[in-house]
Amino acid sequence: MNNKKRVTFSIASLLTGVLVYASYSYYTTKILDKEECRSSLIVFYNQSRSDIQLNFIYSLEDKKGVVAVSGNYYENDKLKGKIRRDIEYSWRENHDIYQLISTKVNKYRILETLPSDTMAKILPDFYVFPDKSVNYSIQNQGAGGFIFSTGGRPLFYCAK
Repeated sequence: MNNKKRVTFSIASLLTGVLVYASYSYYTTKILDKEECRSSLIVFYNQSRSDIQLNFIYSLEDKKGVVAVSGNYYENDKLKGKIRRDIEYSWRENHDIYQLISTKVNKYRILETLPSDTMAKILPDFYVFPDKSVNYSIQNQGAGGFIFSTGGRPLFYCAK
């Protein structure tokens, strides 16, 4: 009977999480007139691999946004940690160069198990600590999305 309650609780928790995410996504994109793009990354470092999702939600008018970072961290193909945090940011721009500045990092401690010092090895400090910046050249690719690059080297495609 205990297992049945656990399964029921797990399913209810999962459905609640999906509902909260759907409501949050609808609220930020439709009600607050925010724009959004998403990217999937695989980052290799030494014997580790990280599967990372970046979800940029931003307001062109306010020059502010939130990037939701989620994913898994593996060492030798074994899951060693989970990533789930939101980075609030603002930006400055000069032509197609954007300096993103993290203003607040909100970690979901229940979901995120990867220590920040490990995360700092796989992602720029902007995604790990407040008051850090990262510079991207962001080029519009029409209705489909954007290419984020640095130093002329494309890093990732962010789909609308």
